[in-house]
Amino acid sequence: MSVAPITDPARSAAYRLRLTNAAKIRQRWLLLSAGLVYMLVCLWLALRVGAPPIFSVTALQLGGVTFILFGFTFARTPGPLIEINPSLMVLAVGAHALLGAAVIPDGNAVRAAFIFDVLMLLSVIAAPTLRASLAALALCAALGAGGALFYVPAKGVSLAPLDMLGAMVPMLVVASLAALCLENERRASFELKMELERRATSDELTGVSNRAHISLLAQNEFARARRYKEPFSCLMIEIDDFDGLTKRGAHVANVVVQVFSGYCVVVMRHCDSFGRLAPARFLGLLPETQGAGAQTLADRMCRDLASLEVMVEGEPVKFGVSIGTTALEVTDRWASDMLRRAEQGLEDAIERGRGIAVLALPHAPFADTEANSLQSGAA
Repeated sequence: MSVAPITDPARSAAYRLRLTNAAKIRQRWLLLSAGLVYMLVCLWLALRVGAPPIFSVTALQLGGVTFILFGFTFARTPGPLIEINPSLMVLAVGAHALLGAAVIPDGNAVRAAFIFDVLMLLSVIAAPTLRASLAALALCAALGAGGALFYVPAKGVSLAPLDMLGAMVPMLVVASLAALCLENERRASFELKMELERRATSDELTGVSNRAHISLLAQNEFARARRYKEPFSCLMIEIDDFDGLTKRGAHVANVVVQVFSGYCVVVMRHCDSFGRLAPARFLGLLPETQGAGAQTLADRMCRDLASLEVMVEGEPVKFGVSIGTTALEVTDRWASDMLRRAEQGLEDAIERGRGIAVLALPHAPFADTEANSLQSGAA
């Protein structure tokens, strides 16, 4: 029943964020409902059995503590608070339960043990991580054992310590096993969700974004660049003579695609995006980049890849790429306008002999109108 660690920093951060968000909602209503119910039950019990005023006063104070812990779940960065909330809940309720066992005349071991058993289950449910669960359970066990052995007997109450401990130990074991099982289920669910997201957004062969994901990123980057009036460029890239590579063997074409994708991921910046549109066609998104900068990068890529030699099963394989580049223009209304222009630049590069990069410029509407008028006059 071991819990496997998540070693990847990005996946570990995503896992912690997911647990925090889930536990925040869980704790919010669990603390409010359980705390208020416990306070009302204690006030009713105090009126029924005639408990000393200190028991009722501390019950009302416990209600105030409940609202404070409830407020912690609304913090802007609730991560650490969410983890310590279960332990604070155990400390407050456990101390009040021991106080009630010491001052209420008919206090007994079964009632005190029942309260601590419920506390253990609530702490496992409310805790976001295994560490938080075990910390709350350890505090609950220490508080219950210390109260049963030292605090309550010192008040002169005939509470059987062994009866209380005997009723708490099985629940402590069950709660610890439940915490381990719950953590395993959380990790398995997270791993499954991450794998489904990876398959839905990534190309199986290269690991870069697939067509649907890179198209969505293009729309988002285009909208952001237009809104904030920032430069934005894109590259439409195609591997030259891909059919010839495929005829040499599917494994040859796959190795070339993987090497090319790895090169693009390395040469592009962290803020750039790169994805596969078709077996031999790729799209690169370059936010905050002018057209001249995109053209410089594309020229460098053409030179580097033309001089690159890939060894496939001991045989050298050379390949090149053709690239169409373009930049965001004020006349662009949709991301598809840029992509069509980049595709036109790619077609121009292919027509000029491949292995080069062509910067595609937008059509000049006034020039087109003038040409049409001249043709009409000639007619």
